[in-house]
Amino acid sequence: MIDTNPRETITQLFSFLRAQGNTDYLGERVSQLQHSLQCAHLATQSPQYGSDPEVILGALLHDVGRFIPSAKDMPAMIAPDGAYIGQASHEVLGERYLRQLGFGEKVCQLVGSHVVAKRILTATEKGYYDGLSETSKRTLEFQGGVFSEEQVCEARRDPWLGEKLDVRRWDDRAKDPEMEVPGLEEYVELAVRCLDESRACVVVVSRRYPLPEKPVLIVSVSEGLLNQCLHHMLEEIKCHDWIMEGFPRVENGDRPAVQREALEQLARRGVRVVDLAAGGQDYSKNNTCLPPDSNVVDIYNELEGLPPTDPTGRAQVVVRRGLALLQQRKADFVYLSLPTSLKDGPFGDLLEELKDGLVGLDAIIAITAEKAPGGGDSTGRTVFDAVFDRAKKTTKSSSVDLP
Repeated sequence: MIDTNPRETITQLFSFLRAQGNTDYLGERVSQLQHSLQCAHLATQSPQYGSDPEVILGALLHDVGRFIPSAKDMPAMIAPDGAYIGQASHEVLGERYLRQLGFGEKVCQLVGSHVVAKRILTATEKGYYDGLSETSKRTLEFQGGVFSEEQVCEARRDPWLGEKLDVRRWDDRAKDPEMEVPGLEEYVELAVRCLDESRACVVVVSRRYPLPEKPVLIVSVSEGLLNQCLHHMLEEIKCHDWIMEGFPRVENGDRPAVQREALEQLARRGVRVVDLAAGGQDYSKNNTCLPPDSNVVDIYNELEGLPPTDPTGRAQVVVRRGLALLQQRKADFVYLSLPTSLKDGPFGDLLEELKDGLVGLDAIIAITAEKAPGGGDSTGRTVFDAVFDRAKKTTKSSSVDLP
C-alpha cells in the first residue's frame, strides 16, 4: 500500500532527476537532465498532446529507469568497441518503479514503451532509422531490432500508440545543446497533481474511474452458463440489482489483459484484492494487498485436494470462501473464476447462497462471462466498466475517457 503523500514522492523522484544535471547522456552533447527537460518541453509544444499532463510527465520521466537507485543493478550495454551505450531494460525498470509509486497506467506505459516505439518507427516510417543518432542506432541492436509486420499489427491495437510514438520522436529530438527550456521546477505541480489523481483512480483500457467505495464481487462463468441463468433467473436477479451481462474480450495492445491490469491497479492503490480461480492458478498473482489472516493460501490448498473432474466442488470452495472474505471484511474486491464445465443446477444453488450471504453488505455484484467474438458489440466495455459505473452512481463521480 502506498504510504507517502504525493508531494513527498515527487520531491524524492525529482531529486534523482536533478542529480543528473551534469551527467553524460550516452555520449550525446547534452546531459541526462537536459535531455529529459527537452523531451518534456517538446511534449508541451505538441498540438495534439500538449495539454495532456500525463503525456508531458511521461516524456519528462521516460528515462527514469536509468537513474533511480536500483538502476545500478541492471546490466550494461557495451558496444563491440567497448563503448558504454546504456543500461539494458531501463524502460522496464522505470515503468515498474513508477507503477509502484502509484502513477497511472498511461504515464507508466509511456515510460515503458519508448524503446518499443523506436522499434515500431524503424519498421513503419521511411527514413526514421537514418535520422537516429549514431548512439541510438547502436542501442537498437541491443534492444531487439526492428519490429516484424506481425509485431507492428499487434502494437497498433494499443489505444495509446499515438502518444507512445510521439514520446519516442521527442526523445530522438531532445539532444540539442542550444535548446533553452524551462527547469525541472516547472513540472512539480503537474507531477504532484497527476500522482494524486492516479492514486485515487483505476484505468480500464483508456477510461478512468474513481476507486469503488463499496465491496465488489465479480463471478466469471462460461458464456453458456450465463445465458442459461439469464433465461431462467432474470427477473429474480433484477430484484437484487445485480449486474448480469457478458462482455466480448477487449484487446489491450501489448499491455497485460484487462482483468489482470485492473486488479493489479486496485491492489497497488491499497484495495484488498482477492482473485480466486477454481482452476487453481497461482494464488499470489493478484493477492498482494491482503492482511495475513485472509487465508488465501488455505483456499488453494483446499482446491488442490479436489479432482479437476469435480467442477461443482471446486466452484463451491471458491464461492463460499470468497463470500466469507467479504462477510468478514477481509477483502474489498473479490474476483471469482468458476469452472467452464459447471452446470446450471449447482450454479443456481450457489447463487442462492450468494443472495443470502450478501444481505446487509451493500456490495456491488456482477455475474459475467467472456462472450464469443462477432456479437456486434463494439463499445469496448468490460465487466470492470460496468462495476465501476455502478460504483460511481453511489459516489456521484464519473468516468473520464483519457485523451
